Amino acid sequence: MKKRFFAVVLFFAALSAFGQSKELSLDEAIHNAALQIQDGLKKGSTIVVYQFQSHNVRLSDYVLKELFDKLVNSHKFIVLDRGAQEVVKAELDFQFIKSAGMISDESLASLTKRIGAEAIITGSLDDTGNDYRFRIRVIGTETIAAIVSFTVSVNKNDRRIAGFSSRQPDTAEKIGTGALNILFGLGSYLERDIAGGITITAGYAVAAGLFVVEATMLDWNSPMVGVPATAGITVAGLTLVYGFARPFIYHRAPHIAAVMDNTRFKIVQTSVSGNGVLAFQLAYSIKF
Repeated sequence: MKKRFFAVVLFFAALSAFGQSKELSLDEAIHNAALQIQDGLKKGSTIVVYQFQSHNVRLSDYVLKELFDKLVNSHKFIVLDRGAQEVVKAELDFQFIKSAGMISDESLASLTKRIGAEAIITGSLDDTGNDYRFRIRVIGTETIAAIVSFTVSVNKNDRRIAGFSSRQPDTAEKIGTGALNILFGLGSYLERDIAGGITITAGYAVAAGLFVVEATMLDWNSPMVGVPATAGITVAGLTLVYGFARPFIYHRAPHIAAVMDNTRFKIVQTSVSGNGVLAFQLAYSIKF
């Protein structure tokens, strides 16, 4: 009777332990993802470890480098070196900017195929509240289908993630991001600050449009000569200042960044009383 009782207790204890999902560390998740890729991909395949999205750029770089090293050291694949990957990344980043942060699997596969890769590896780390979800996908460049899909839970208190998350970009890095923002918000896009990048791109686009109006739609006798150009310089100046301020505000004060994201500038046509001459006014609105 006692033996049967203990057998039942052990059975339910084992069943309970089996039903509990084990949260891994980040390094364990990367290791298991590499094993999954080795099992799912044909030996000798040419692959690119391209993109990993997370809340921290340095954390993403760490995952990419670790996964790259593990796949290279497996000696099962031809993993394109970092130089070749940067060529693909540069073109994909350009597509990323053009599409305001949306790149389809077809675009990823098509651009990667140009350098002879048979598969591209992407992934992400998403905060679900209770834990992190670590995801890795391998997309075939011929079929544009997922060859490998790996998902696992990562401990919310993982020290590796906490170490990357606690470090903020230093002043030099923020200035560098601000300098890159002169190129239509490139710095913000590279930092995955899509809202800031789009705002900067839109600001420079409006300024360029005003200069085009000045050059093509007005003659020298028009009373409006100089008005669009002046408005364009003003918009470009404000966008330039915003581009340099954004990296500091985005990392240090997200609540202020949210207000700036909901601030919209526009050019309003007015008329000067008495002589009927048209004029333009720079206006703004803030949504709450």
